[in-house]
Amino acid sequence: GGDENAFTGTDYTAYFQTFAADRLEVSFELEAERMRRLTLPEEEFVKELEVVKEERRLRTDDDPQSLTYEQFQAVAYQASPYRNPIIGWPSDLETMQVEDLRGWYQQWYAPNNATVVVVGDVDPEAVFALAEKHFGPLEAEPVVPPKPRSEPEQRGERRLVVKAPAKEPYLIMGYKVPVLANADADWEPYALEMLASVLDGGASARFSRELVRGERIAASAGAGYSAFTRLPGLFRLSGTPAKGHSVDELEAALLDQIERVQTELVSPEELARIRTQLIAGKVYEKDSVFYQAMQLGQLETVGLGWELVDEYVERLSAVTPEQIRAVARKYLVPEVRTVARLDPQPLD
Repeated sequence: GGDENAFTGTDYTAYFQTFAADRLEVSFELEAERMRRLTLPEEEFVKELEVVKEERRLRTDDDPQSLTYEQFQAVAYQASPYRNPIIGWPSDLETMQVEDLRGWYQQWYAPNNATVVVVGDVDPEAVFALAEKHFGPLEAEPVVPPKPRSEPEQRGERRLVVKAPAKEPYLIMGYKVPVLANADADWEPYALEMLASVLDGGASARFSRELVRGERIAASAGAGYSAFTRLPGLFRLSGTPAKGHSVDELEAALLDQIERVQTELVSPEELARIRTQLIAGKVYEKDSVFYQAMQLGQLETVGLGWELVDEYVERLSAVTPEQIRAVARKYLVPEVRTVARLDPQPLD
């Protein structure tokens, strides 16, 4: 009566199950088998590799916005591994062999490189006993952390144009920003998250209210930022111009919004509304046992510590208008900006 799945992100791979509490040991049995005892037969590898290639064709090669985003990432970063797509470049998939997979599996799939998270109606002591029973006998692996690939300082704006069959143009801009692991001040990532919500925190936020419904320059516009990554990331703005408007007009409108948060303080009323909405969303997420486990596992895996989940809402609540303006002035500057445009080509 349960379900299970997996996904890979920039910093980790996650396997998860959702099921009745009295079936908890089944999950430990499955994951212990998966961790150290896979046989990885070549015929299965070849079959799955074709599935991955098709997934890449559907989700990236045949999706003009995803294709633009992939090219954008590769230009925004020079050294960071975030420049590489998670699914791999086409040449990676064409040249991959089953021995590559076996080597990777042997190196990284070990109990001393794993985080186990259990959320729900369980007895903690019983969970620890199950972990000891199923993972305790498994052989550890010498896990050598990868050498840091520090991103060199960006010394000017980067621009690129992606030509692909598409109906509409698309724009994406990114600014190099810190995350919780490397920020100069521990409040900056929280201020950046609040800034993203001021711009794109639902129907009452500025992008939706002013650019989509007000001036009608954009058919869609968004802002995004994540503080919970292992390496420094990007503060992203994106959008599609409305009919009768150009990408130039959309870019100018987005930059006007950036200039506004750099010069004007967010009003107490607007900040209170955004803060309430953002914090409510964070609280409601905890209604899901899956998302609780996701948050705890993500924080622990990237090295921030699971305890942060208990202070996250409090830290967001403490962000001031002055701090939002300060991070906008400090980080959203042309020297560290990358701009990508999708130039639509005929669909035939």
